[in-house]
Amino acid sequence: MAERARATPRIDPPPRSRRSPLLHESGPALRALGRELSRIDAHLCQVEARLAPVLALAQPDWRESACNLVHYVALRQLDLRELQLLLQQHGFSSLGRSESFVMASLLEVRLRLAEALLARGDANADEVTAVADRRRTALPWQTAKFLLHAHTHAAFGAKPSGRHVHVMVTAPAAAEADARWLARMLRAGMNVLRINCAHEGPSDWSRILAALVHARRETGLDCRVLMDLGGPKIRTGRVAEGRRIATWKVQKDELGRVRQAAQIAIRPRSRAAEPADAPLLVLDDPWFATLRRGDVLRLRDTRNRKRTLTVRRVGTAEVTAETPKRAYVTETTRLVHVRGGRILRKGHAGLAGVKPAGIPLAVGERLVLTADDVEGRPAERDARGHVRRPAVVSCTVPEALSRVAAGHRVLFDDGRIEAEVERVHGADLRLRVRRTSRPVVRLRAEKGINLPDSPLPIGALTVEDHAALAFVAEHADLVGLSFVRAPEDVAALHAALGERQIGIVLKIETRAGFERLPRILLEAMRRPPVAVMIARGDLAVEMGFERLAEVQEEILWLCEAAHVPAIWATQVLDSLARTGVPSRAEVTDAAASVAAECVMLNKGPHVEEAVLTLVDILQRMERHHYKKRSIFRKLRVSALDAM
Repeated sequence: MAERARATPRIDPPPRSRRSPLLHESGPALRALGRELSRIDAHLCQVEARLAPVLALAQPDWRESACNLVHYVALRQLDLRELQLLLQQHGFSSLGRSESFVMASLLEVRLRLAEALLARGDANADEVTAVADRRRTALPWQTAKFLLHAHTHAAFGAKPSGRHVHVMVTAPAAAEADARWLARMLRAGMNVLRINCAHEGPSDWSRILAALVHARRETGLDCRVLMDLGGPKIRTGRVAEGRRIATWKVQKDELGRVRQAAQIAIRPRSRAAEPADAPLLVLDDPWFATLRRGDVLRLRDTRNRKRTLTVRRVGTAEVTAETPKRAYVTETTRLVHVRGGRILRKGHAGLAGVKPAGIPLAVGERLVLTADDVEGRPAERDARGHVRRPAVVSCTVPEALSRVAAGHRVLFDDGRIEAEVERVHGADLRLRVRRTSRPVVRLRAEKGINLPDSPLPIGALTVEDHAALAFVAEHADLVGLSFVRAPEDVAALHAALGERQIGIVLKIETRAGFERLPRILLEAMRRPPVAVMIARGDLAVEMGFERLAEVQEEILWLCEAAHVPAIWATQVLDSLARTGVPSRAEVTDAAASVAAECVMLNKGPHVEEAVLTLVDILQRMERHHYKKRSIFRKLRVSALDAM
């Protein structure tokens, strides 16, 4: 690993030199511009020569792309703003759209400038010829564009009909992702199916893939498969459950009148473990079997208020009851089953689908994050509410905490809680809460922990990932490497795959992965196809939401420089997929996704509509944009003669 790390050294900027003033007088200004461009050219060539051993490791068809990536990173380590303005003022390209063909762009400007100086008698003809010869052999824009498209099609399949950008959809559970659902997605415009290996298992994945084969045959449409490895899940450990309380709200209008009664699901105990979207009551199977439409369940809730639940719908696995007033229920709440005014039964119901109470935290409070396997608990307080012992929560990956130091940030639950390490005490990190999404936030078990300031001494591949790889390599077109942070993570995946050929999607979702992206890409180019997923949710947590727009742009630029297709991911048209109604912000976000080569949608009851909407947006926006370039098609706006 140490040798591999040394093989991809950091690209250092050139030493600062005393620059000649770029004067506005035509002759001196042009000569000064020429010297500045020559200095930049030499810097790029020096970096390329220094990294020649690394570039030679890239797969032969990708070496031009690797070289261009190195040129781009070297170029962007310089502050070019003054130079760009002066180039524009003198009618030359500002290099502002040179990501995919850096050296050719630079040499083109040098050539035009040298020709202008030669016409003034201020340049040597041999120098002009030398630049022209190099310009002819440099990677041109047309070839760079071809390479990006070729690499995109190698990863995601042939160009979709009517657009360039591919659409990826996350598969729901195997029970829902049947052939009928998949055929609808294909007809709507899905080009890549994503299966999250963090959920279900090989038998369920096999059912989805078999259904996809049937859907492909039925529709005649192709679809690639990406299977995401789960990666290391740094999460909070078990937390003392505390009292389980369920509540159901009624819907009211603006005048406070009940618009819809609260809906309460009731299940038999034998079906209690099945997934539930909301809290529900659980009755013993014999009692559940006696429920009939119109039956009433009477109770006094936790506030000693009388509540009446009326059975409205009866099924073999679930019954739905209604109440016109909000109710709070625990497992000690007593129910009275009444039919036609006659009491049939009395007893207690169980609860399912109830979120644990969790650990309440507010700004300024202390929290102990420990590597020990202990049950988390809230703070202990005295009669006056003063904290005697701070709250404690454990970490599911204890070794992840080994290099956390005082002053480092610790983020919980997708950034809803931000804390800072005040001191390290053995296996414990003593934290102070600095920010919360609400005045009081409850921290529960299995919530994500982000350590953006700390080096993590763990690899991207877990034991579970290694077990899943055999299935993934045999059945998928692409494997997603989650939480990639360094070139060594990519090398480890290559080693685990052995001779099995499969494309790799690098999921950039950590600060370390973003900061090391050029070296990660160079490592991945040794075994293409390769693509990059911009996992904007985790990136926003790690980098800060205020930096997300900047970071995603930088990743897009680096991918274009490497001719690597990018996937625009996380909550694209999320409200539309979940509720059927999009927000203005997410439609604008979907329009911006045209800068990527693929856009990923998450699952939801309205995901088919979301796919159709996304395809329409992409087709419209592709007429206006290609990558960061604006394309001037004829606008359908009022003509000047009508003004």
